[in-house]
Amino acid sequence: MSIVENGLPVMVIEKEKRIGGNSLKAWAGYNGCCTTTQSDQGVKDSVVLFAADTAFSAFKTHNVPANQLQVRLAADSGPGHSWLQSYGIKLPVLSQNGGHSAARTHRPKKGGAGSYITQSLHRKLKKNDLCQIINQAEVVDLKTDYSGKVTGVVYVKDGQRQEVNCLAVVLASGGFAGAVARQGSKSILAKYRPDLVDLPTSNPSSATGDMMLVAEKIGAELMDMEYVQVHPTGFIHPDNPEEKELVLATEALRGHGALLLNQTGRRFVNEIWHRDWVSEAEKTQRGSIYLIMNSGVAKDTQVPFVKQYSALGLLKHFGSGSEFCKFYDIPYSNFCETLAVYNEAAKRGYCDSGKNRFPNAPFFPEDKYVVGIVTPLLHYVMGGVRINKDAEVLRKKDHSAIPGLFGAGETTGGVHRKNRLAGNSLVDCVVYGRVAGNSAARYAKRNRSMM
Repeated sequence: MSIVENGLPVMVIEKEKRIGGNSLKAWAGYNGCCTTTQSDQGVKDSVVLFAADTAFSAFKTHNVPANQLQVRLAADSGPGHSWLQSYGIKLPVLSQNGGHSAARTHRPKKGGAGSYITQSLHRKLKKNDLCQIINQAEVVDLKTDYSGKVTGVVYVKDGQRQEVNCLAVVLASGGFAGAVARQGSKSILAKYRPDLVDLPTSNPSSATGDMMLVAEKIGAELMDMEYVQVHPTGFIHPDNPEEKELVLATEALRGHGALLLNQTGRRFVNEIWHRDWVSEAEKTQRGSIYLIMNSGVAKDTQVPFVKQYSALGLLKHFGSGSEFCKFYDIPYSNFCETLAVYNEAAKRGYCDSGKNRFPNAPFFPEDKYVVGIVTPLLHYVMGGVRINKDAEVLRKKDHSAIPGLFGAGETTGGVHRKNRLAGNSLVDCVVYGRVAGNSAARYAKRNRSMM
């Protein structure tokens, strides 16, 4: 979008039948600080605070300051929010998700944030004469000249190799946590994290990291490839418990107060901790893990989450806590005791697990409950091609920019480091998508005038 805003033609080569990839599945929302939505709702936030939260999520220490990429992510998040609004994309609902110091995760009133943003921009692009979209095509090579400058791409569609000459290329092809990545010892996932190959995933099977390897072939550096995020809540479908490509139970559910219980009816973790900590806690539990929502949580998240997940058969509705416990063979006395302890913590404003926010508390056994069974699953890869703050892809040998090559989103590394903060995927796509597009446009205009 940023390239056509600069008045230049662009060709989008898409591997799948439709544009969007993982972004279509992003439910939690768009993280942004100092936005008009925050201001209207009296939320105090800052670039410094957002960048610090992003850095802390990565290393769990305040001794590692935010890097240049993280600072730009935070600084451009508010302008990115305004940019989305300029295209009629409204995100009026705010949540404070795990790891955040303020309510800054924006989402629409209806539907998932990722599909809403992606499809809205896609509709705009399809109507723009400067944009050509080629679906079900796979880029297999980058063309370069004698100096190493990128001059085009080679792609395959319907079994036929095609070459395109161009002035700049932007890599925005996602990560490698897809289902196909688990097949075979040659996958990127098996190379960098063989311990994770048997986990289910939230990714489509097309997310195999192809462009990372294509860029590496021409000298690009890959960084942080071993850092793969395991999300704590993927829904297990009761009719197909062995399915490997699962639907994600969005962070917003726990952000609004949903609890995690084990098979004995006990809480075992601060539900709004960082994703990696919650996932590790889940791995120590025996039996199933239940995500439970009382009537307050269910009301807050009814549209779009509870309604959508229920339609997919991923949630069960119970008239009381006793019905829920009886159905799943959970000790009711333990369940009641767990809720009583939790309610006392909510009164104090602090729990021994470290939890200090208790939305939609108290929880009463007699209330209605909406419940899903969840499990850790592959979700996001923090590693990828190294970029600078202008989204230029950097060489491995000397960290100089590869002329004509830019990157954005999950294809790149360095923004999130060891662990991505909840909700930082869509803002990464918007912020660095715009940066990459504008950088590529400036580069193309400069080189076009020299030809």
